[in-house]
Amino acid sequence: MALQQHWRRSLWILWIALFVVQVGFSLIMPFLSLYVQEMGVVSDHAVELWSGAIFSANFITAAIFLPIWGAVADRVGRRAMMLRAAFGMGIVVGAMGLVTHPWQLVLLRLLQGTTVGLVPAAIAYMTHVTPKRHTGYVLGTLQAGTTAGTVIGPLVGGLLATFIGHRPIFYLTGLGCILGGVVILLFIPPDQVTEEARTQRTSVIGDLRTVAQNPTLLAMMVVLMLTTFSAMNAEPIIPLYLETLALPLGYVSLLSGFVFSATGIADIIASPFLGRRGDRIGYKKVLLISLAGSAVMYTAQAFALTWWHVLILRFLQGIFMGGALAAGNALISLSVPDEFQGRAFGVSTAAMQMGNFLGPLTGGAVSAWFGFRAVFPLTGLLRMINFVWVYMVVRETTGARYKEQEEAGGVATAD
Repeated sequence: MALQQHWRRSLWILWIALFVVQVGFSLIMPFLSLYVQEMGVVSDHAVELWSGAIFSANFITAAIFLPIWGAVADRVGRRAMMLRAAFGMGIVVGAMGLVTHPWQLVLLRLLQGTTVGLVPAAIAYMTHVTPKRHTGYVLGTLQAGTTAGTVIGPLVGGLLATFIGHRPIFYLTGLGCILGGVVILLFIPPDQVTEEARTQRTSVIGDLRTVAQNPTLLAMMVVLMLTTFSAMNAEPIIPLYLETLALPLGYVSLLSGFVFSATGIADIIASPFLGRRGDRIGYKKVLLISLAGSAVMYTAQAFALTWWHVLILRFLQGIFMGGALAAGNALISLSVPDEFQGRAFGVSTAAMQMGNFLGPLTGGAVSAWFGFRAVFPLTGLLRMINFVWVYMVVRETTGARYKEQEEAGGVATAD
């Protein structure tokens, strides 16, 4: 009960911690290929191969370990898992500044994937301590913090790389993760774990079976995977696509940056608002609107005539993406018991990592075979199929219903 009385305080402390950590990770992403060259790799072909391995290594191990850490979180507490992830990532990422060969960086990226779990543990923690009727708002706000870090990080990383070089940025990123861990250690109280949850024995296969047997949970896993898949599948082709439009000469890189950032900025703006709307009008309703809207925005990008058409459509896409993530996470939280929250969000985050991994591969393959414009209607079709699935299997849930239950049952929860 004491934890619920301070849920707003915990929300903003975790927002800051997630923002700092996500900025740190986003600092290093834009120049990883340049870092490979700095280690003596000169062949363009070799640079591309090493860069691809370095980018994807983290996603592979993360997808494996996220469900495992989710199960551990349910047994030992979500705060403990946040601390493990923050300090573990800080040490591993800091060590990346010491490497002298690309294979060492690949190994550290694989190891980095084993330390993940900060975001799903933070989500599970907040759903544990927050009154149910505020679930959408809380998860949307947390999502906005991580997205803000993702948007700002590359901009700051580019500036830092120009003035201090590449290696010091890994040290700064590691330090940022450790500082995030210190903030959690000092200001976030431990969450309560029941004796039943502490002693239960589970397996990843068993957890996946539980997900498959829960229609709402399974549908949300697909929603979240396709959301990150859809966000990433155009990443490799956007600069090339913009070159085919009416684009000012010499501004491809700059305008590509604007187009990439537009989606994240819209997500930051929309997530808390749409999360709160879900609390009031229903998470399923917000999710369906988001899926239908994103399907239209993706498809419309295939018919863009100028770069600013793409910019506007990507911004609108970001609004609907924010709604899908906020509503999807809220429905996950409300469709499973408290003792399964960590595992549920571990599996859902693993699904999102698979979307991050498969999106660029699929987008590149589709554009190579059918052209750049084919990527967008294909993604729109997948979102509409997802819309039909959600409409058919997910039942409506609102935060208002939980408020009525709390009041009827005399449950005292802080506003």
